[in-house]
Amino acid sequence: MFHKYLRVKLAPLYGLILAFSLCISDTLFADISTLEHIAEAEREVSYVGIRLKTFISSRGTRTFEEYVIHKPGDTSYRKLVSEVGGRQSLGATQDRTERRRDDRRRGRDENNRDDRRREQERNRWRQVKSPFPEKEIQLIAKNYNLEHSPSDEKIADYDIDILIITPKFASRPTKHIFFARDNGVILRVEDLDPEGVLREMSVYTRISFDPETVERKWKKFQQEIQPEPQRSSSISLAKAEKVLETKPIQPAYLPPGFQLEDVHNIKGRKNTIHLIYTDGLLGFSIFETTDEPTRRDRDRHRGSDVIEIEGTHVHKHQRGPTYAFSWSSGDIHFFLFGAMPATEMEQVVKSIIQKANEK
Repeated sequence: MFHKYLRVKLAPLYGLILAFSLCISDTLFADISTLEHIAEAEREVSYVGIRLKTFISSRGTRTFEEYVIHKPGDTSYRKLVSEVGGRQSLGATQDRTERRRDDRRRGRDENNRDDRRREQERNRWRQVKSPFPEKEIQLIAKNYNLEHSPSDEKIADYDIDILIITPKFASRPTKHIFFARDNGVILRVEDLDPEGVLREMSVYTRISFDPETVERKWKKFQQEIQPEPQRSSSISLAKAEKVLETKPIQPAYLPPGFQLEDVHNIKGRKNTIHLIYTDGLLGFSIFETTDEPTRRDRDRHRGSDVIEIEGTHVHKHQRGPTYAFSWSSGDIHFFLFGAMPATEMEQVVKSIIQKANEK
């Protein structure tokens, strides 16, 4: 009798819990569906447009204008047209910590490298990869919170919705995606660092989804567009061992949420493999080679700091949010880089050195 009474009294509570659970499930499903919708649009919808890309760092702000043309089947190309307004210094607003860390000589070198790279890219079409490969969508949903909301704003005269992607783990970035409500194509992206500071933004000032316009522009530019030759190809770990001529060493430590995404061999580089790790949005790479370091490899050490990890001298270099580490353990030379906190990257390096020392 008591149990029957208890069931009657608790029935409304059970109903509330069930409704709440279904609500959470529906919300999560809806947000994953939104990301899938955006990814599908970036694969299937044809468009041509002009967008602005802005990069913000301790060295200042730079904005570039570029053409973009996209046809179904991951065929997307962009061409840098011009720099808008030149480099804008952050001046007095520059963060004190960044000012202390700023090395003028290194800054000049990096600016010159940027200028050379931009000049090479100017008037040259470059292929653009899909921003959200299908196999990474579930990984993003696992490691990031997804929040879909409507907006009253218009971009390039199109109504938009917003997908906000926030991290479940500390020291990860946030991404704001503004996409066309009608077809899901991304019209604006804001990338914020772990402190919530805007570091990169792209926005279309003009865009057309008219099939005839896209086809006409494609025919106009098709002769200029040359597909870039593949510099690497995906291989299995078993094949990687044959390429390297020894067993690859994978890190025993990975930052939370990260997993091995792919393994590549590098064309033109004998006995070299590339391990790619990701949490869906962020990634880092490890190159392993049993060849002697090239001059280019040695040039990476220029301006770097030398630290000691597990008794091994490791070259450490920072460029913006990206850290790079290079060292040798036994017969293998390693190069690791990624836009992750230095402490996390050093733990990855440490775990590789420890495994190498056990061989």
